Amino acid sequence: MINYWPLKYETAGMRRRTVDGLRALRGLVRDRMPGLTQHDTLVLGTWNIRNFDDNRFGHGPRIKESLYFIAEVVSAFDVLAVQEICRDLGPLRQLMRLLGPGWDYIVTDVAEQDGGNRERLGFIYNKAKVRFKGVAGEMVLPVRDLIAHGDKRLQPSRSPFGCEFQAGWFRFLFTTVHIYFGKESQGSPEYARRVAEIDAVAANIAKRAEKEPCSYILVGDFNIDEMGDPSGNALVRNGFEAAQNNVGSNADKTRFYDQISWLPRKGTVRQTRSARNQGVLDVLSAVMNEDRFPDYRPAVEATVQGQLDKVRTERALRLAKSQDVADQDRRIAKLSAQLGDSEALKDYYLKTWRTFQISDHLPLWVELSIDFSAEYLTRLRNMTGTEKKDNVDIPM
Repeated sequence: MINYWPLKYETAGMRRRTVDGLRALRGLVRDRMPGLTQHDTLVLGTWNIRNFDDNRFGHGPRIKESLYFIAEVVSAFDVLAVQEICRDLGPLRQLMRLLGPGWDYIVTDVAEQDGGNRERLGFIYNKAKVRFKGVAGEMVLPVRDLIAHGDKRLQPSRSPFGCEFQAGWFRFLFTTVHIYFGKESQGSPEYARRVAEIDAVAANIAKRAEKEPCSYILVGDFNIDEMGDPSGNALVRNGFEAAQNNVGSNADKTRFYDQISWLPRKGTVRQTRSARNQGVLDVLSAVMNEDRFPDYRPAVEATVQGQLDKVRTERALRLAKSQDVADQDRRIAKLSAQLGDSEALKDYYLKTWRTFQISDHLPLWVELSIDFSAEYLTRLRNMTGTEKKDNVDIPM
């Protein structure tokens, strides 16, 4: 449960909208996701929270209720890998205040390199269930394994980030990625770079896993269209098992960009037998959906008006410098028309505005078993004498 009490200080309209959205989200989580347990299971996930949150694209910034909705989703997990956290950590810290003191986070520095988009990767976790074991690092590929792209040899566009965690008997190295996308389709150099980056990261982790005593879980935004294409096969050919979701993880559920995969050590990555042991949570079906457009129309109009004011200012400055203003004039005409057209405004709300309030990606989860005590006791019972310590992860 997140901290709902600050809502009593908000306006009646904002409080009503937020409570309605929170109730809808709670119902969605209850109906679709596994319930959280204290000792038996771990609900682990990944979520690309779109451009969280520097408003560089001019479709925001996020309003307060969006932070409540995001916090409600995060609280349905025990540990969640997150992508697209921006340089300014203020919004993340606001989110953490809503989650409360029982939660913590760890994030990378900003990715400044080509394709990094000034983003951070990280993890948010419930301290009562998951313990950070003190090991964290960003992946740096050896020179021999650099990614080939034309005549260049590259590191990943955003350095994969891994942390060691423990939950119950289960110790795991949790790594998150945001793989290079580019703008082209299969057969292009950009697509080849994307596949090569997944290959290089997966192969590097597979090599490390051979030498380490814990399980490796690799998640994040891989920009995979579908698991059967070359980008998806890059995980499989490096020995990773992936949670096979039947629903896409982008907003319209047509692409399988986000993935949860693992390299199990002696079978210790064990999905539960629950019917809800993996899935995609369709957050946008519960909050900021089509029916809610009238509630958010004033905020959408304010966003478009802000865009219009900005373009007009830019036009005036460019005119003063005797530069071409044709593009600005077309943009001004389009935005002005949008403000006066309910259907165009609604289309912008559904396709763009709400994806910068919540996300254009949907969170994924898997439910894992983390209580290995019965098997451990059986092995102890069957020991014939003094033997070496086995490899089961024992809480320390």
